[in-house]
Amino acid sequence: MTRQRETVVECFLTAGGHLSAEELYELVKKRDGKIGSTTVFRTLKALTDCGLAREVDLSDGRTRFEPLYRRPHHHHMVCVECNRTIEFLSPELEQIQAQIVSEYHFKPVQHRVQIYGICQDCQNQREPGAEAVDADLVFVRDALKIAMETERRGVSFYQTASAIVSHKSTRSTFLQMLEDERSHLSGLEKEWSQLIHDHAEVLDAPVFLHFDFGSLQQIFPSREQIKRKLRENLSARDALKLAMEMERDAYNFFREYAEKFNETKGKDIFTEFAEEELEHYDLIKQEYEKLGSSRES
Repeated sequence: MTRQRETVVECFLTAGGHLSAEELYELVKKRDGKIGSTTVFRTLKALTDCGLAREVDLSDGRTRFEPLYRRPHHHHMVCVECNRTIEFLSPELEQIQAQIVSEYHFKPVQHRVQIYGICQDCQNQREPGAEAVDADLVFVRDALKIAMETERRGVSFYQTASAIVSHKSTRSTFLQMLEDERSHLSGLEKEWSQLIHDHAEVLDAPVFLHFDFGSLQQIFPSREQIKRKLRENLSARDALKLAMEMERDAYNFFREYAEKFNETKGKDIFTEFAEEELEHYDLIKQEYEKLGSSRES
């Protein structure tokens, strides 16, 4: 890693998007006019050989490169008129591909999906929008949206449950969970505000992480469902059991979800969220077992 190579790498990682060697060379020249095109080409090859970058063919006649370090695996939609590239990720799509590969007993080495078509701006004969925002930042934006929505559902559950359950110790446990959920939500909202403050452009970027929010309904009961279940089963143990199932399902869902991603900030958000759900599960389980022991005695 020479000083010149370090400059090339910095330009490559901070530029974002998908650069050809020629485009990167033009950026590097603005930083250091002494760096030649050969150094740029060799540095790109070294980054590609060690897995920190990959070549991308967007069918525009140029070989382009994109960074892979702490970036989520993703696919591309490419406009054939303006050459705009939209990055996207769908864990559901990845799961379907994995199932098909498994059926054929095929060992995949790498895969990518590229969809060619006409973007919305070109369909409406508008000037192309702003340049694509760094996928890392958009991934964080989408991950925060998912995490905040999940926390709001957790707040709703414990708010409703603590108001209905009459058993003192169980209510106290639910109120503790409620405060934890509110605290987590507040932390996520602060992180969201900081992201928007530092990178306001992410608000206008297309969705990167396509998430089925309907899957959360299978984990978190609605307020009406909570009231119905807790009124039908008034025992404290049943209420705790319902909360345990919810926390366990949330932990399993987001742990498995996080495993689908490369080492990224977005993955860190889901991993941290899963660990918090596991802590809640353990606390509720302790109360559940304590309640069972007191009844047996």
